[in-house]
Amino acid sequence: MSEQGADALYNQQQIVSLTGQNMENSRLSLQELIDKKLLQVLKQNNEVVFKKVDASEASKKLSMNQDEQLVYSHIEQSAREGIWIKTIKAKTNLHQHIVLKCLKNLESQRYIKSVKSVKFPSRKIFMLYNLQPSIEVTGGPWYTDGELDDEFISHLLTIVWRFAAEKTFPDGFNNYSQVNMKTGENEKIYTKNVVNYVTKQEILEFIKKINISKVDLTIPDIESLCEVLYFDNRLSKVGVNAYKVTLQSVLDLMSDNLVDNGKDTLGSDKTLEFTTLLEDSYDIYRSKNFIEPSLNDRETVYFDEWTL
Repeated sequence: MSEQGADALYNQQQIVSLTGQNMENSRLSLQELIDKKLLQVLKQNNEVVFKKVDASEASKKLSMNQDEQLVYSHIEQSAREGIWIKTIKAKTNLHQHIVLKCLKNLESQRYIKSVKSVKFPSRKIFMLYNLQPSIEVTGGPWYTDGELDDEFISHLLTIVWRFAAEKTFPDGFNNYSQVNMKTGENEKIYTKNVVNYVTKQEILEFIKKINISKVDLTIPDIESLCEVLYFDNRLSKVGVNAYKVTLQSVLDLMSDNLVDNGKDTLGSDKTLEFTTLLEDSYDIYRSKNFIEPSLNDRETVYFDEWTL
């Protein structure tokens, strides 16, 4: 049995085959191992099976009294989901005072720990000390001490957007700060052969590099952030795995900066002038025509030739 995996399960017939003992001697050996807490008895598909227990874990259980062993066994079975104190009381059929005493002793010896659940904030959940709570319990990286961390999320959203902006435009989110919004003078745009978008993997690697997050983020976490920015019209999708910032989000940032700084430097007239430029910067009748209509292509309809 020791040569197999730690989670391997065996029925009695398999143990008889492995040990070469007869059924009666096998039962005696199993009972001795169970008494020493070196074997755990489980039920699988209506069949009794056995699972080996690490020697240090067995020693830990032997140091507990009978009530503590019972409470500990139910906490152990709950794995990373944890178990509510009232559920422990119901499953063990012990008096609440005894359950609380057992939990206190087990916690003091660092055999178990209590954690907060985002699903049930008012409940005290217990699990083994060396386990990490599941995402269903903690809420994932977006929660701190059971509370939604709005500041952390907002900070990450800003970082993702700015990183994407640096790839989308030559001068990043400052690309249009010196552009004449009516004439397009000083506008910088990448040529078609330049990859001006970011992938989820690149965003994840950048966040890891700057070490801004205390928790390990994953690709699904990055996708969640990008989806928020996408539905806020701050990112646009490129295929299924990449994003670039929207021009409108850059212009909105410029407008916000002018409003924030207008009291000190620009004044209300200047802010109003810029806002008017933004509103008037696009006109369907003034769009640029890079392809001249050809006399030989009578059926070709060009955007600048449309009439509304």
